Amino acid sequence: MSSRPHEVAATVLAGMLSLIVAGCDWHPFGERSHQTIDIAQVPAPVRTTMDRLAGGRTIREIEKQVVDGKTRYEVTLDSSSAKATILIGEDGKQLADDDEDEDED
Repeated sequence: MSSRPHEVAATVLAGMLSLIVAGCDWHPFGERSHQTIDIAQVPAPVRTTMDRLAGGRTIREIEKQVVDGKTRYEVTLDSSSAKATILIGEDGKQLADDDEDEDED
């Protein structure tokens, strides 16, 4: 039996490990970054939309995200009965929301 398949597998594995160790900068969904920020760091248009959509619920976390060069804010809202995540663009427009209670029907 030939050892050729083992050599190929070892070479591929070594190549993959070298990319991991080197910190490959390629991202399949584009460049992304995120950081948790304080409410004081939120731009006014985002704050207005966030306050309107919160509707009295507690703002649990605000995460500033940069995806493919575009900034957006992921806002996690909390209340005694529901939790929701809302995405808001830098211009204050709502991009999406994800009410976790919808899955419990």
